[in-house]
Amino acid sequence: MEYDISLDYDACATERERGCVKSGSDTIEATHDHSTAAAGGEAALGDSGSDHEIELKFVVPEGVLKGLSARLAALEGAAKRGRAARLVSVYFDTEDHALQAAGISFRIRRRGRGRVQTIKKDAGGAGLYDRLELERPVRSEEPSLTNEESAAIAEMLGGPLYPDHTLAPIFVTTVKRTIFDVARGEAEIEIALDEGIVEAAGRSASFHELELELKAGDAAALFAVAREAAGGTPFRLGVMTKSARGYALLEGKERSSYKEQDSPIVSGMDVEAAFRAVVSDCLAQYRLNEDLLLDKPGSKAIHRARVGLRRLRSAFTLFKAVISDQRSEAIAAEVKWLAGSLGDARDLDVFRGRLPEGDEIGAEGLAARTEAHRQDAYREALGAIRSTRAPALLLDLVEWTTIGDWRSNPETAEARAAPIERLAAEILDKRLKKLRKSGHGLSHLSPEERHKARIAAKKLRYACGFFGALYDERAAKRRDAFIELMTDLQDELGALNDIATARKLTTGLAREAGAERDGDAAFSAGLLAGKAEAGIDKLLRKAEKSLDRLCAAKPFWR
Repeated sequence: MEYDISLDYDACATERERGCVKSGSDTIEATHDHSTAAAGGEAALGDSGSDHEIELKFVVPEGVLKGLSARLAALEGAAKRGRAARLVSVYFDTEDHALQAAGISFRIRRRGRGRVQTIKKDAGGAGLYDRLELERPVRSEEPSLTNEESAAIAEMLGGPLYPDHTLAPIFVTTVKRTIFDVARGEAEIEIALDEGIVEAAGRSASFHELELELKAGDAAALFAVAREAAGGTPFRLGVMTKSARGYALLEGKERSSYKEQDSPIVSGMDVEAAFRAVVSDCLAQYRLNEDLLLDKPGSKAIHRARVGLRRLRSAFTLFKAVISDQRSEAIAAEVKWLAGSLGDARDLDVFRGRLPEGDEIGAEGLAARTEAHRQDAYREALGAIRSTRAPALLLDLVEWTTIGDWRSNPETAEARAAPIERLAAEILDKRLKKLRKSGHGLSHLSPEERHKARIAAKKLRYACGFFGALYDERAAKRRDAFIELMTDLQDELGALNDIATARKLTTGLAREAGAERDGDAAFSAGLLAGKAEAGIDKLLRKAEKSLDRLCAAKPFWR
């Protein structure tokens, strides 16, 4: 069996036009074939003749760097001494960052007296990268393009750059790299330990990474060596390339969270490639927000991290028919654990926003008690994130997504190879039917039943997000209108759920305050609960109307 390891590689069917790329003072024309390729299906793992670079990337805690080189040298099959080098890479782009927008990085790297020019098309985002890579030695520090390179850039861009576009330097990375070669049976793996600095627009940031590149052989060896290299240390999957770090520094904005991006699923993908693209996308969203939480915990980051995990859980449900194997349920359970570990902190963030302000009786005492519980919840959430269990889960997930038995199950082979459009329509039909059933008579449902309706709405909303781009051309207006109705309903059901959660929290806080003879805080908690309950009927009516409008709307996928 061959393993295609691109988690979200977009090689869908496209038609390319004649175009040109201007580099410095040279303009090079390129003519393109009309070509098609199955999405995610270009590179077979271990194909040493491929122009694809296949690697696992980890973020390494600075405190373990000193002993890591010795551990890498002691790995079975490893070279006993690493090869050290200083690498200085200058990255180029157009003034409007057209290459960045297309996921292309263009650099010239200096090592000693030699220089290598590299063009990469990134496809990854969850620790595992499968990238189209074109590189060759050059003499100059100025970019130059062969016919093959300019054709590749134009194809990756999906059309020509304008003739007046010039590639210019935008940021620089300086890296101390130590390389260890590891041989495991037929597998050949190169391990690079990088200690680096990226500099852009007068700003700089340091980074420490461990990259394991599969040069030949089976992917299982890549993951086995990765675990041995970690040695129980919680290495975190890397989701930012060096070029992404440079662009982020260039932007100069401090992020508070990362929202989900446009769906990675595109027309032309098969079901298997679509699922793997979604997994990569969800993992990337979680990991970016996880890094923010580890650096500076905040309500937006914990919310978005949880959203990434909930989207991932929904993907397991939506694609269940084609991904089930002996490991899928255990991995899904671990994802549920990690998402759940962030739940109390998120609930208390929302609850804190409902607290009374000003000089109301007991408001200050209630706020203090809420904040104490919130800090405890954040400590528990960060404890889960910092444990060895969370990073191990993510590596297990990437491994299972890449080489799990589900990918070779003959019983689901036909379904996995089917166009994603077919399964998307089936899933959307099923989710809409489920919502209609669970939301029937919404205003008369118990809080527990309304919660089930909210979950059904959320899964339909996530499914719309995953598959919506498949209907850009023929049903874009209906899709956008449907998703707007979905958003309204989800907001209203979410507000009802927040009230139910607040009821539990205020009850607990009131009892706690009463037990400690803090009557003012207990009174404030009761008053807050009463105000929240007073808004239920109005919200229920709005939610029921939104559900009726949604059920009456024509599905955009039909």
